[in-house]
Amino acid sequence: MRSINVAGKEIFIVQSHNQVLEAWRDSPGINVFSLDYHTDTKTAFHNYSYWRADSEIKSGRCGNHEERLYELTEEKISQYLDGQININQVNDNLKHDEHLDFAVRTDMVNIVFVLSTNRNASSSNPNVYIADGPEEYGHQRIIEFSPQCVPGCSKKTHGNECLGLRADSSIEDSFLLDAVSHAESFKSSFFENYILDIDCDYFNTEKSLHPENFEIFKRMVRNSRMITIALEPECVKICRHEGSGLTSEIVLNRLISIIEEIS
Repeated sequence: MRSINVAGKEIFIVQSHNQVLEAWRDSPGINVFSLDYHTDTKTAFHNYSYWRADSEIKSGRCGNHEERLYELTEEKISQYLDGQININQVNDNLKHDEHLDFAVRTDMVNIVFVLSTNRNASSSNPNVYIADGPEEYGHQRIIEFSPQCVPGCSKKTHGNECLGLRADSSIEDSFLLDAVSHAESFKSSFFENYILDIDCDYFNTEKSLHPENFEIFKRMVRNSRMITIALEPECVKICRHEGSGLTSEIVLNRLISIIEEIS
């Protein structure tokens, strides 16, 4: 992780998204507003625990994969809370889509609101609530909000045209206003104390980095306690739209330029 100060705003930059925990750990009780292509809401240590349990079953050391997976996950979280392992050791066994669950389960942060492109129909993680989904809100601390198009679109099905329009509008006022309203509907004081978290793969077109009206994004930058940016270079290449030449460095440099202009 490296940090830079842009016009008085502290920005922490990491390669893999889970590494933002190094910055978040010093801000207990803070909320997180995350811009991401993916939801990143998998259960903490799922990959590590799954394969460890699988290995133990094959060697005859345990008999129930699901139970052992749960035990291994709880063990890792307890080790961190008890001070037996540090955040770097946590990240050694944490994937880049498992950090949000870890952050709320250890009370590193309070509520996480994820504005994502990728849309999940359901989640097996009990800590996750899918906004606009069929279930009622049960005070989960991770909220996924994944609109398929920009507000006001009347189409019943959203094809490539909608995907392009949504991508181009990533930080336009018309798009962010709806997300901000949703976040505040779950916690009215959400934006009184928050981290602005950005995964570079959230931006999929060149136009998305050159918005026409982005007063809401400016306000989010100004009022955030800090900004964390995950480069995720391979994800940027995978998620960018056809014909786009975006890279994580292009996105990062443009974001820094925008923040400099805002501040």
